[in-house]
Amino acid sequence: MAIRFRRVFRLCDPTNKEAGKKVYPVISYQYDTSATLDEFAKEIASASGVSEGETISVLKDFRTLLRKTLLGGRSVNIKGLGYFFLSAQSKGTEKAEDFTIANISGLRVCFRANSDIRLFTGTTTRSDGLKFKDLDHINDSGLVGDGSDGGETPDPDGGSGDDGETPDPAA
Repeated sequence: MAIRFRRVFRLCDPTNKEAGKKVYPVISYQYDTSATLDEFAKEIASASGVSEGETISVLKDFRTLLRKTLLGGRSVNIKGLGYFFLSAQSKGTEKAEDFTIANISGLRVCFRANSDIRLFTGTTTRSDGLKFKDLDHINDSGLVGDGSDGGETPDPDGGSGDDGETPDPAA
Protein backbone atom coordinates (compact mmCIF):
# COMPACT_ATOMS: atom_id res chain seq x y z
CA MET A 1 0.00 0.00 0.00
CA ALA A 2 1.23 3.49 -0.79
CA ILE A 3 0.17 6.85 0.60
CA ARG A 4 0.43 9.54 -2.09
CA PHE A 5 1.34 13.06 -1.06
CA ARG A 6 2.16 16.46 -2.53
CA ARG A 7 4.33 19.23 -1.14
CA VAL A 8 2.71 22.58 -0.28
CA PHE A 9 4.11 25.80 1.16
CA ARG A 10 2.38 27.16 4.27
CA LEU A 11 3.14 30.01 6.62
CA CYS A 12 5.01 28.90 9.73
CA ASP A 13 2.62 31.08 11.74
CA PRO A 14 -0.76 31.53 9.96
CA THR A 15 -1.56 34.57 12.12
CA ASN A 16 1.56 36.39 10.91
CA LYS A 17 1.65 37.03 7.15
CA GLU A 18 5.29 38.14 7.45
CA ALA A 19 6.36 34.78 8.87
CA GLY A 20 8.37 32.51 6.65
CA LYS A 21 6.93 29.57 4.75
CA LYS A 22 7.84 25.91 5.13
CA VAL A 23 7.04 22.87 3.01
CA TYR A 24 4.45 20.42 4.40
CA PRO A 25 2.91 17.23 3.00
CA VAL A 26 -0.74 17.01 1.93
CA ILE A 27 -2.18 13.54 1.38
CA SER A 28 -3.66 13.13 -2.11
CA TYR A 29 -6.68 11.01 -2.94
CA GLN A 30 -6.82 12.08 -6.60
CA TYR A 31 -6.07 8.66 -8.07
CA ASP A 32 -8.41 6.64 -5.87
CA THR A 33 -12.16 6.40 -5.53
CA SER A 34 -13.66 6.70 -2.07
CA ALA A 35 -14.70 3.54 -0.29
CA THR A 36 -18.49 3.20 -0.16
CA LEU A 37 -20.96 2.01 2.44
CA ASP A 38 -21.75 -0.97 0.20
CA GLU A 39 -18.07 -1.98 0.04
CA PHE A 40 -17.80 -1.81 3.82
CA ALA A 41 -20.99 -3.82 4.19
CA LYS A 42 -19.68 -6.56 1.85
CA GLU A 43 -16.39 -6.79 3.76
CA ILE A 44 -18.07 -6.85 7.17
CA ALA A 45 -20.68 -9.37 6.00
CA SER A 46 -18.04 -11.75 4.63
CA ALA A 47 -15.97 -11.52 7.83
CA SER A 48 -18.83 -11.75 10.33
CA GLY A 49 -21.42 -14.07 8.84
CA VAL A 50 -24.10 -11.37 8.99
CA SER A 51 -25.92 -10.69 5.73
CA GLU A 52 -24.88 -7.75 3.58
CA GLY A 53 -28.39 -6.21 3.85
CA GLU A 54 -28.36 -6.40 7.65
CA THR A 55 -24.88 -4.87 7.73
CA ILE A 56 -25.94 -1.96 5.50
CA SER A 57 -28.98 -1.40 7.71
CA VAL A 58 -26.87 -1.33 10.89
CA LEU A 59 -24.33 1.07 9.34
CA LYS A 60 -27.12 3.41 8.19
CA ASP A 61 -28.70 3.27 11.65
CA PHE A 62 -25.31 4.10 13.18
CA ARG A 63 -24.97 7.12 10.88
CA THR A 64 -28.47 8.36 11.84
CA LEU A 65 -27.85 7.88 15.57
CA LEU A 66 -24.42 9.54 15.35
CA ARG A 67 -25.94 12.66 13.79
CA LYS A 68 -28.80 12.73 16.31
CA THR A 69 -26.43 12.36 19.27
CA LEU A 70 -24.03 15.05 18.02
CA LEU A 71 -26.89 17.49 17.36
CA GLY A 72 -28.15 16.66 20.86
CA GLY A 73 -24.98 18.21 22.27
CA ARG A 74 -23.04 15.05 23.11
CA SER A 75 -19.77 13.70 21.74
CA VAL A 76 -19.52 10.06 20.67
CA ASN A 77 -16.60 7.83 21.64
CA ILE A 78 -16.58 4.44 19.90
CA LYS A 79 -13.99 2.22 21.59
CA GLY A 80 -11.43 1.02 19.07
CA LEU A 81 -12.59 3.48 16.41
CA GLY A 82 -12.46 7.03 17.67
CA TYR A 83 -14.09 10.12 19.02
CA PHE A 84 -16.68 12.17 17.08
CA PHE A 85 -17.49 15.74 18.10
CA LEU A 86 -18.82 19.00 16.65
CA SER A 87 -16.81 22.09 15.93
CA ALA A 88 -18.41 25.52 15.40
CA GLN A 89 -17.35 27.85 12.60
CA SER A 90 -17.61 31.60 12.97
CA LYS A 91 -15.91 34.91 12.54
CA GLY A 92 -14.43 36.07 15.80
CA THR A 93 -15.38 39.20 17.71
CA GLU A 94 -13.10 41.51 19.63
CA LYS A 95 -15.03 41.13 22.91
CA ALA A 96 -16.76 38.10 24.41
CA GLU A 97 -19.92 40.10 25.12
CA ASP A 98 -20.20 41.00 21.40
CA PHE A 99 -20.36 37.36 20.35
CA THR A 100 -23.88 36.02 19.74
CA ILE A 101 -25.42 32.90 18.27
CA ALA A 102 -25.81 34.84 15.01
CA ASN A 103 -21.99 34.82 14.67
CA ILE A 104 -21.96 31.02 14.29
CA SER A 105 -21.89 30.28 10.56
CA GLY A 106 -21.78 26.49 10.60
CA LEU A 107 -20.92 23.23 12.28
CA ARG A 108 -18.44 20.54 11.29
CA VAL A 109 -18.31 16.94 12.38
CA CYS A 110 -14.78 16.20 13.57
CA PHE A 111 -13.17 12.83 14.21
CA ARG A 112 -10.14 11.85 16.26
CA ALA A 113 -9.00 8.26 15.69
CA ASN A 114 -8.24 5.99 18.63
CA SER A 115 -4.72 4.62 18.85
CA ASP A 116 -6.01 1.25 17.56
CA ILE A 117 -6.36 2.66 14.04
CA ARG A 118 -4.12 5.74 14.16
CA LEU A 119 -1.21 5.55 11.74
CA PHE A 120 2.33 6.48 12.69
CA THR A 121 5.26 6.90 10.32
CA GLY A 122 7.73 5.19 12.65
CA THR A 123 8.96 1.62 12.51
CA THR A 124 5.51 0.16 13.20
CA THR A 125 4.05 1.66 10.04
CA ARG A 126 7.03 0.69 7.93
CA SER A 127 6.80 -2.90 9.16
CA ASP A 128 3.12 -2.91 8.10
CA GLY A 129 4.26 -2.31 4.52
CA LEU A 130 3.25 1.35 4.31
CA LYS A 131 5.16 3.40 1.75
CA PHE A 132 4.93 7.00 0.65
CA LYS A 133 4.80 8.17 -2.97
CA ASP A 134 5.88 11.72 -3.71
CA LEU A 135 3.51 13.03 -6.42
CA ASP A 136 5.64 16.12 -6.99
CA HIS A 137 8.54 13.83 -7.90
CA ILE A 138 6.31 11.97 -10.38
CA ASN A 139 5.62 15.25 -12.19
CA ASP A 140 9.33 16.13 -12.38
CA SER A 141 10.76 12.90 -13.76
CA GLY A 142 8.06 10.30 -14.26
CA LEU A 143 9.52 8.27 -11.37
CA VAL A 144 8.44 8.03 -7.78
CA GLY A 145 10.32 7.24 -4.59
CA ASP A 146 8.57 4.97 -2.12
CA GLY A 147 10.18 6.73 0.81
CA SER A 148 11.65 3.58 2.34
CA ASP A 149 15.16 3.55 0.95
CA GLY A 150 15.48 6.56 -1.34
CA GLY A 151 15.27 4.32 -4.43
CA GLU A 152 12.97 5.03 -7.32
CA THR A 153 10.38 2.83 -8.95
CA PRO A 154 8.07 3.54 -11.89
CA ASP A 155 4.71 4.96 -10.88
CA PRO A 156 2.06 2.29 -11.51
CA ASP A 157 -0.72 4.89 -11.62
CA GLY A 158 0.93 7.24 -14.07
CA GLY A 159 -0.69 10.61 -14.46
CA SER A 160 0.01 13.93 -12.93
CA GLY A 161 -1.74 17.16 -12.18
CA ASP A 162 -3.10 19.12 -9.29
CA ASP A 163 -5.16 17.19 -6.79
CA GLY A 164 -7.31 20.23 -6.01
CA GLU A 165 -6.95 19.85 -2.25
CA THR A 166 -6.65 22.80 0.06
CA PRO A 167 -4.02 22.42 2.78
CA ASP A 168 -5.39 21.82 6.26
CA PRO A 169 -4.34 24.86 8.31
CA ALA A 170 -4.72 22.86 11.52
CA ALA A 171 -2.07 20.33 10.45
